[in-house]
Amino acid sequence: MILMILAGLCSAGVYRDAGLGVYPFLKMDVGARTAALGGTGAVNGDELAIFSNPALLAGREASVSAGHNQWYGTTTQNYIAAVSGLGSVFTGSLALRSVSTTGIEYRETPSSDPVDTFNATDFSANGAIAARLGRFDAGAGLKIIHEKIWLESSNGWAVDLGFNYHPCSSLMFTAAYLHSGPSVSMDDKEFRFPRTWVFASKWNRHSRFGDLSVSAQVMRPLDNRTNAGFGIEFSPVHWASLRGGWKINDDSRDLTAGAGLSAKRWTLDYAFIPGNFSLGTTHRFSLSRSL
Repeated sequence: MILMILAGLCSAGVYRDAGLGVYPFLKMDVGARTAALGGTGAVNGDELAIFSNPALLAGREASVSAGHNQWYGTTTQNYIAAVSGLGSVFTGSLALRSVSTTGIEYRETPSSDPVDTFNATDFSANGAIAARLGRFDAGAGLKIIHEKIWLESSNGWAVDLGFNYHPCSSLMFTAAYLHSGPSVSMDDKEFRFPRTWVFASKWNRHSRFGDLSVSAQVMRPLDNRTNAGFGIEFSPVHWASLRGGWKINDDSRDLTAGAGLSAKRWTLDYAFIPGNFSLGTTHRFSLSRSL
C-alpha cells in the first residue's frame, strides 16, 4: 500500500508552491529512534510523537524525554517532551524544541571572504492531546513558533492532526496532516507553512528469536518533492534493539542505522546518519524515562 501511494505521489512532481515554505526545521526528524528507522516518525515517534503524529500518543505511559543532536554544519537541535495520561481515554503531551545555526557567512558580491557572519534560531512550544477509541486513535496538536534570522524575525502558529487504525494487534496504518497554519510575514514577504501529508504503516512480529518490526512512511510536503522512509528493528532481548533504515528522494542522506538500550525505566537511543555530498555524519542521542 505504501509503495502504491509513493509511486502516485512521486509522479506528481514538486508542488507549485515549492520554495514558499517557512520554518523548514519542522520537517527535521526528532528522536534518535525515528532517525535510525529511516525517519518513520509517524509510526515510531513513541514518547516524542507530539512532533510527528499526535495520534501516536494515545495510550502512552507517563514519561519525560530529551535529546540533542549536531546536525549538518553548525546546526544543532535540542528538545524535551513530557507525556501524561488524562483519564482512561485521553493522553496529553507538552514539549519544547530549539534549532540553531551559527556562523552563517554573508556576502554582497562573489568573494572568498564573507562581509560578516550571522545566526539563525528557531523555537517552538508544542501541546497535543490524543484519544484511543477501540481500533482507532485520533490526536491533535498546536505549536507556537518563533524564528530569527540575523536581523529579521517572525512568529506563527500551526496545528497537527493524526489518525491511526489498528486492524489487528500486529498492524497499524497512519495518516497525518502536519504544520498547517496561516501565512507568516518575514522581511515584508508572505510565506506559507510547510504543510505536509503523511501516510505510514507498521507491522510487528514476535518469535522465539526476538521481536521484529517493519515500518514504512511517505511524506508529501508543500514546499518540496515527495520523500519516503523504511525501517527495520530487531530486538533479540527486551532491553536491546538493533535498527536500520533507508531514505528515498532525500538528497542529503539515504542509509540510517542505530541501536537502543533500556534499563530500569530508562531508554537510551542512538542514531548514525551518514550525509551525502560531503555533508558529514551526524550522531544523535535521545534519553527517555518512564514515570
